[in-house]
Amino acid sequence: MLNYNIYDHISDEDFLKIENKLVIIERIMMDKLMALAWRLTKSVKENDALIVDFTTEEKKFMGNLGLVYIDEVGGPIFSFYLSKSYDGSKKRFFVKQFIYQNQSIEFYERNINSILDEAISLYNLWNKEYICNNSCDD
Repeated sequence: MLNYNIYDHISDEDFLKIENKLVIIERIMMDKLMALAWRLTKSVKENDALIVDFTTEEKKFMGNLGLVYIDEVGGPIFSFYLSKSYDGSKKRFFVKQFIYQNQSIEFYERNINSILDEAISLYNLWNKEYICNNSCDD
């Protein structure tokens, strides 16, 4: 049993099952991303949330990608996100995208390697010009 559960639409038992699956996905992601200078922000086992989150920094660019549990009726479902920012003169420009939304954990178990390839390719395509021209307002 959990000390507390931050989610409304998942039981403690399901939380622990999903957490164990996310640990495996986290390891796969670490193997691929750490070689590319991405860092895990916080281990799934150390987090209160069902999320696998990585960041990277390179000169004036910063990136973030990961897999997050969406707390909705009909779940459990997850979305995979990617963002990249550029620090210009006195302003931060950034783009973000959910590459996959509302998918089962099994979808990510089967496809995490190809999803990471897709995310890294997209991240590398987002150059300074693209980020500044498509920057989000929030």
